[in-house]
Amino acid sequence: EIPKAISNLVMKLLAKTAEARYQSAIGLKTDLQTCWHQLQTAGQIAEFICGQQDISENFHIPQQLYGREREIATLLAAFERITSHSPVDRDLTTATGVQIFRFGNSELMLVSGYSGIGKSMLVRELYKPITQKRGYFATGKFDQFQRNLPYSAIVNTFADLLLQLLTESDSQLNQWREQIQTAVGVNGQVIINVIPEVELIIGIQPPVSLLSPTETQNRFNTVFQNFIHVFCQPEHPLVLFLDDLQWADIASLNFLELLMNDTDLH
Repeated sequence: EIPKAISNLVMKLLAKTAEARYQSAIGLKTDLQTCWHQLQTAGQIAEFICGQQDISENFHIPQQLYGREREIATLLAAFERITSHSPVDRDLTTATGVQIFRFGNSELMLVSGYSGIGKSMLVRELYKPITQKRGYFATGKFDQFQRNLPYSAIVNTFADLLLQLLTESDSQLNQWREQIQTAVGVNGQVIINVIPEVELIIGIQPPVSLLSPTETQNRFNTVFQNFIHVFCQPEHPLVLFLDDLQWADIASLNFLELLMNDTDLH
């Protein structure tokens, strides 16, 4: 029984993007006064276009992307292929600035272009379809001044993911705890050493034995791969966004190659 005009007004206030909401208190006040006047004079509120007197005093750059329809379609198609397990030829048609490489059950997308042209904003267009698929979107960023820190962006990416998990219900968190603990086994501390946020979910873990440098690296790769497998499931697909890949360290690139060639990783 809520008038359509009032519903439209409330939905405009709750719009996802900032530019779609009211830009001024005067614009909102004017629409509310219109509703009040109609109610007093006619006894009902007729539908009208909200925000006709809503003019911002400041110039705002809109968040909407323009002229990137083909690139967005390319990214969304890749996501749909992975989540639906669709077979695809290795020769993939790509949009300008977007290259796609297929490795078994995973796909790697490289988005290139000059600084400031909206590459990061383009990738973030995946948010909505990922949410619809109950998936996770985690981000990390390489830093040219931290190239001496191996796995920096990858660590930040999974720290971001774990913080998302910590917002879920206790029952969901318990399921994550069991799955992660099963995946890492007695080597949970290996993950905690690089991603401290893991301890917030699985608790304090026993110390790990000391190994030679080569064995330590192999153990880390194995445990981290098992850890990542937990999140790559049909019921909750995973998208990792690594920004500024040009500043990636060798260890991170090697680990990405290891992941992409993991035939058990979906």
